[in-house]
Amino acid sequence: MKVRVRAARANDKKPLMSFIKNVWGGHDYIPRVWDDWLKDRNGRMFVVEVGGVPVGMNRVRFLEDGSAWFEGARVHPNFRGMGLASKLGVRTMRVARNQGIRVFRLVSGSRNRSAHRQIARMRFKETSRISVYVPGKGARFVPEKGVSLAAPDDLERVMRLVKKSREFKLGSGVFWDSFAAKSLDSSMVKGLIRDQSVWIKDESVAIAKVGREEGIGWRQVCFLAGNDDGPLKLVSHVFGLKVKGRTSLRLVYMPQGSRMIGILRRSGFVRWSSLILFQRTAAKG
Repeated sequence: MKVRVRAARANDKKPLMSFIKNVWGGHDYIPRVWDDWLKDRNGRMFVVEVGGVPVGMNRVRFLEDGSAWFEGARVHPNFRGMGLASKLGVRTMRVARNQGIRVFRLVSGSRNRSAHRQIARMRFKETSRISVYVPGKGARFVPEKGVSLAAPDDLERVMRLVKKSREFKLGSGVFWDSFAAKSLDSSMVKGLIRDQSVWIKDESVAIAKVGREEGIGWRQVCFLAGNDDGPLKLVSHVFGLKVKGRTSLRLVYMPQGSRMIGILRRSGFVRWSSLILFQRTAAKG
């Protein structure tokens, strides 16, 4: 049967959701974001057909740091093992390269070994492992003294705190925003400071944002580093602030190997998920 990869269309939704709705015990997020993804000008979504029938999909999103983020790869169980996910990956990388993008990233759950094998076939390399922590039941957070928003004049200080940190090295130089990794360079940090997403206390720094999807939001500490009790006070402060709209989760992204994981655990945080970040860099020219 003929195999073809093409741009996704609105009428692909029904045949694809017929099997995607059962992924992760019926909790897959794709059905909730399909319509938005199809309209998003900052990304492209693709479908793979076998014999004219849509049996798989994926998406590439073009991030502010100039990288390409691959996500949403799904293939019908009856058509796995045919190299369809790789065909989708090749197409999305070609599209990204044609836009001048040279850094490609994606994430996978730490236990999804079949996905890891497919990712390796596309020549992506593991760069870091991330654990996502959530507060324990009944946790309370309050604004803390001595915590302040970073101002534009603090850019040099913030970059010093970030780059000297063990978390920057362990996390391969990225911060996390709604489960997507973005380069933690001065240009991005400058924008984060402008958006009032960077908090500092003495020699500690946190990047904190609100993620939203389908009207539901979550508070997230996207990067955290520092000394003594500074990081915990930053977490308490940003989680204690009021935000517009309903938020259902509080998340802290931490690279595995960070000493702050122990500090979070002793403060009642529990691990919610474990992720592996993969990256591939395209050759120049």
